[in-house]
Amino acid sequence: MKKILIIFSFFMLAGCGILEEANNSLTYVEEMTDYLNEAEQFANDFPGLVENAAADPSTIPTLEARLKDMKTEIQEINDLTPPQVADNIHQKVEEYNGQALEGIDRALVEIDRGEVQISELKNLEIVNTFNQLQDIKGNLESLGQ
Repeated sequence: MKKILIIFSFFMLAGCGILEEANNSLTYVEEMTDYLNEAEQFANDFPGLVENAAADPSTIPTLEARLKDMKTEIQEINDLTPPQVADNIHQKVEEYNGQALEGIDRALVEIDRGEVQISELKNLEIVNTFNQLQDIKGNLESLGQ
């Protein structure tokens, strides 16, 4: 009877670990999907924000705030601990995020200096980097299944 109880306990603990890993995977997929959607929206909005800032300097604070918000989003995603099955995906996201952060930081420096060259902001590759992130969405969706 003791042996059966020990074996049953072992299987319960192992099952809980598997269940926890699955739960972590689903949470990760949800958070990453939300981030990828936000990055896609940012990539769509960014050219318009730049155009607005070029036409009306009073909208530059809106552009700056959006850049800072996206920077925070990137840092939060980079700080996630992915489940083991998503390690490769997370590493790729971090690479793209590093490129995006470089562009965002350069844009913020330009804005802080008051030397906003709208054409320069468009050439920072921020949008292209976020568009490349969308390629990861398919890989991520397969994890959630």
